Amino acid sequence: MHKLLFLIWIAFFLKAEAQKTSALTIADSLHAVGNYSQAIAGYSLILPKNESIYLKLARAQRARGTFGDALQNYEQASKSGKNTIASAEYGKLLITTAQYQKADSIFTELIDRYNNNPDFYYQRGRARIKIADDPQAVDIDTIADESFEIEAYIEDFEKAVALDSTHQKALYETAKFHLRHKNYLLVERLCKKALVTYPDNVEVISLLAQENFIRGFVSDAIPLFVKLLQLGQDSQFIYEKLGACYYKKRQYQNAISAYLKALNFSQEDHSIHANLAQLYNFTEDFENAEMHGKLAILYKKLPLDTNYYTLGNTYRIHQKWKKALENYNKVLTENQEYKQARYYRAVVADNYYEDKKEVLQLYEQFIEKYDGTAAYDPTLDLARERYKLLKREIFMDENN
Repeated sequence: MHKLLFLIWIAFFLKAEAQKTSALTIADSLHAVGNYSQAIAGYSLILPKNESIYLKLARAQRARGTFGDALQNYEQASKSGKNTIASAEYGKLLITTAQYQKADSIFTELIDRYNNNPDFYYQRGRARIKIADDPQAVDIDTIADESFEIEAYIEDFEKAVALDSTHQKALYETAKFHLRHKNYLLVERLCKKALVTYPDNVEVISLLAQENFIRGFVSDAIPLFVKLLQLGQDSQFIYEKLGACYYKKRQYQNAISAYLKALNFSQEDHSIHANLAQLYNFTEDFENAEMHGKLAILYKKLPLDTNYYTLGNTYRIHQKWKKALENYNKVLTENQEYKQARYYRAVVADNYYEDKKEVLQLYEQFIEKYDGTAAYDPTLDLARERYKLLKREIFMDENN
């Protein structure tokens, strides 16, 4: 009798296990084809649940976007501390949901057990860099490592690179940190190391381009910004930097082309219009220089001195003396210390006014204001020379 009962129990057990295996297989198939809701329903029916089932549930919920439910199941899947994969995925989702201190604790525990895993250091660095962005949010009691410092994250990124010299994301974060701290040679070395194994890493290329731009190596920066565009990274930032590079290289048509493309992202960006006004002056395109100069003034909030100065230069270059004079006067209304505007106001008045005594006063005011301010001042020398000639001309006219 006992033997019969035992055999019946075995039969029921095997049947239950077969049903459980069948339900698991179906749920796995649904998950594989992206039918996450039905997969979740299938996993939920499986009883009792072990860590493996909780992990499958968490993954399906994460894929569906129900992160709160996924976190609960990841916690269950990693409860014993033996399921490393579950713990790592749990920590990454905690970072995604901005629970940085808890993620820091998870990856610190993983590092204690696996101190040669570069990605665990990288992930902890990701959590800590977010904590560093908001120092007031740091609760030292929730962080396993009580020696935590605001910039402790860089040590994690550097450790990840030391363990895996090809770890692209860790290399990028380390290079970005050193760019912020102006360690330019180190930035260049780290970026080039990353590009050896992944030449099309747009984040690293962008960092290297910025590093070259900041240091004034525009000839090296240009092909990097161009490559970013070739890799589909169209943005206002890239076009503006590329325009600035061409500007410095005096490749004015290329600069204009880049700034016009930047303008597509922000039609009312006064700085782009101001740059275009200057560039069109250099290419002697008066119509476009005037248009962009006016738009720069229209879109910019006070102060407007630089924009009025650029527009004044446009009119001066094209000998529209009255309009040039009006804009230089506007510059000085905005900023009395704008030296070049004060000088060119006298020059334009010299060409426009018939009363040369009034012009003489403008030169005299300029000379008095800036006399002795610099050991060598070519603008001041030009003003003095013209002042002397003008004074002589007035004297001769009066005698005649």
